[in-house]
Amino acid sequence: MKRIFQIEFKRGFYSAGFYVSILLLVAAGVIGSYSSIEYIRDMGLPEGEIRFIVTVYQTLYSEAFTFILPIACTLVASASYLEDLQSGVLRYVMLRTTKKSYCWSKVINCALFGMLVIFIAFLLMLVVFFAVFFPNHGEMQYLKTLDIPYLPQFFQRVVLLGLNGSFYALLGGTVATVTNNKYMAYAAPFIFYYVISTMLGAYFTDVYIINPKEWLLVRFAPPRVILAILAIVNIIVIICYSKTMERRCKNE
Repeated sequence: MKRIFQIEFKRGFYSAGFYVSILLLVAAGVIGSYSSIEYIRDMGLPEGEIRFIVTVYQTLYSEAFTFILPIACTLVASASYLEDLQSGVLRYVMLRTTKKSYCWSKVINCALFGMLVIFIAFLLMLVVFFAVFFPNHGEMQYLKTLDIPYLPQFFQRVVLLGLNGSFYALLGGTVATVTNNKYMAYAAPFIFYYVISTMLGAYFTDVYIINPKEWLLVRFAPPRVILAILAIVNIIVIICYSKTMERRCKNE
């Protein structure tokens, strides 16, 4: 399994979708940060807060960034299995590995790249906004001591987004495999996010805990509850994706 996993990882890493997804997330973050940048430049921040870190933190909650996330996370590996199947590559891959190893390598890489593009986009946004708001002397002192009160919430936010990314990547792969349509790998997660969040927001506001928009923005529920929900839904789609692929492989 290690060999096939490495092959799939290299395939995803060198794919155009990997870099396009990162570019989309960073671009959406920059667009979503406009109001924060204007506010910080006009009003400033209280002592102890670091401008570029605050900007990145607020950007991770922006409408533009959360809007593009369900699409961007699918571009690397969500359609990978169907591409192998429809191109005829799958039959040759099966000569070199087992069906179980192949399916799990797809699942693991799909989830991994769903998270990885978010983490890399996050690091790039740190660099971008570090250049925009180059730390002054006071901010440099806080950076050296890491005396930043909201730092745990900052990293908690990144973890939550990473789990959202893996969920949408796996969901796209699952739907694409079931429907035998690779374009559903990209469309299904966005449709799920938009339709479910809109419907629940309009008619079932009391059940916000199952609203995908709440999983991204964490407006009302405690973060630990959202973390638990995201862990559960990730496990569910991992099982569904792996079982669906295994069944398809047996029938091919």
